[in-house]
Amino acid sequence: MNFILSLYLRKLLIPKLHKYKYLVLKKAGQYHIPGYEYEDLVQHGYLSIIKAIHMYKLGSNSYNGYFINTISTNFAALLKGTIKHLREIPDENIVNNDKEYEFTIEDQLIVYEEVKELYAAMDKLEPIEREILNRYYINNESFKEIACGMECDYNRITYLRTKAINKLSKIIKGK
Repeated sequence: MNFILSLYLRKLLIPKLHKYKYLVLKKAGQYHIPGYEYEDLVQHGYLSIIKAIHMYKLGSNSYNGYFINTISTNFAALLKGTIKHLREIPDENIVNNDKEYEFTIEDQLIVYEEVKELYAAMDKLEPIEREILNRYYINNESFKEIACGMECDYNRITYLRTKAINKLSKIIKGK
């Protein structure tokens, strides 16, 4: 058994490892995968060559092309598999959590600055647009109630609200 393994290593495996060594080194240097060092990636490349030797079917594809494609594909698969495991998994019970979130001073400062920005942007709106937004978002009035109170058409109120929101968005993004 040792003789067959030795023959396999000398005749088939080692020449292929040497032939594609520089491609493996290049590919290993191109990928930065969390939890893997450069040497681990080189080893993965060599394992890709061994896998390609066992998976290659005579007469199916270009021999060199098959090896190059296998090495590249296996590095990409390693990257995808690693990313999949490092993604954050959302907490399904976050909405039903009984603990109340405590805002930090930084959170409060961020909100304060955003509200200040919003009020400055609202000052640039037309008075009718500002009134519609205040009544709809602050007073929680429906479009129907706003339309009756302002003696205006329902569709006109919804159009002006959309127009005002778009203006606010442009003003805030423009800063």
